[in-house]
Amino acid sequence: MPKPPIDPDSFDKVNFVIDAWTTGCDAPWYIYIETLKPALLTAFITLLTFGFDDVLRGFFRPKGLYRRRTGKRKGKWLRRIPRFPEIGELLGSHISGATEVKGKRWSTPTRTLWRIDGVFQQIFFWWLVVSVVEDFIFDWTSLLMESRWCLDDAVGRFSYQAVGWFGLPGHVWRTAGFGTEDYEHAPPTWSLISGRTGSVNCMVTAALAVEPAPGHPNPTSFRVIVESVPPGTIFADSETNDQLVNGAGFGVAMGSVPTGVEFRVRALVEGTDLARYGNGVVMAFEVPE
Repeated sequence: MPKPPIDPDSFDKVNFVIDAWTTGCDAPWYIYIETLKPALLTAFITLLTFGFDDVLRGFFRPKGLYRRRTGKRKGKWLRRIPRFPEIGELLGSHISGATEVKGKRWSTPTRTLWRIDGVFQQIFFWWLVVSVVEDFIFDWTSLLMESRWCLDDAVGRFSYQAVGWFGLPGHVWRTAGFGTEDYEHAPPTWSLISGRTGSVNCMVTAALAVEPAPGHPNPTSFRVIVESVPPGTIFADSETNDQLVNGAGFGVAMGSVPTGVEFRVRALVEGTDLARYGNGVVMAFEVPE
């Protein structure tokens, strides 16, 4: 993936953004949202920032320089687009005494200078908007490309979902299947009911929901584990969840799995002869030492 340039100029920023968004990234949708937030906040603060000179302009600027005008052409009314409000000038225009100053009669040359100043201020403002948008896109892209999902040497990872609901017999361990792929950058790998680590330790997370099966008693407890294949070592354990609400709840297990190990996710429900599990996810990513 392209690396954010150090001390870039405008041309470098545009090139970096184009390269980054045409290369693509395996990041899930929520990573895009998380990296968007700080960049958007910075852009918003920049737009709202104003200087003392803006306040003075709002205080002294004569009234009537930017009256809206309407005209008729072929039966349609055309209106001049109103000036974009600037916070500093709005504050200055509401300072005590501003009304008296604005009501003062200014000479024609002075009013002309104010009009020229207004034109330049509008140009500077929209130039600022363009600059802020450019910086916003650059900052967002930089944060995204620096996440572990998008680096050239990004760690191996995968994410698979268990979409829908599946039968879960009571009082016996059941191997859970995850058949819908979100992404996979092997190793590690996953194949429906089991996964395997590569040459690097992995952090594995498994989450499953449970609910009553129609016509059967409500479950009283639910447990999820990540264990070796063949069984013998438990790498992650959600512990028993006996706080189910009307037989519904969830279990989340997270733990480290050594190199070169096959593993699976298993679930146990008690208090009923049959329940349903589903709406879950199994995720793994390498943890280089």
